[in-house]
Amino acid sequence: MIRVLFFAQLAERAGVAEATVPHRPTPGDLLAGRREWAFVKPAGARVAVNRAWSHWDSPLADGDEVAFLPPSTAL
Repeated sequence: MIRVLFFAQLAERAGVAEATVPHRPTPGDLLAGRREWAFVKPAGARVAVNRAWSHWDSPLADGDEVAFLPPSTAL
């Protein structure tokens, strides 16, 4: 399972601040795999995996924590 966190306006768009979902290969796949999250990724949005900045196509492992953050957010 993957723990997913949404912050600020991304949580509003997703309709949830936190969720646990089955493993997906990449952070981008997490969003694409859920219809209600399809519009979460605005231009400039950032992703962190296990509290470190990451890329949308970085591989994920079971048990990872993925955070989606709005543009100009610091960790």
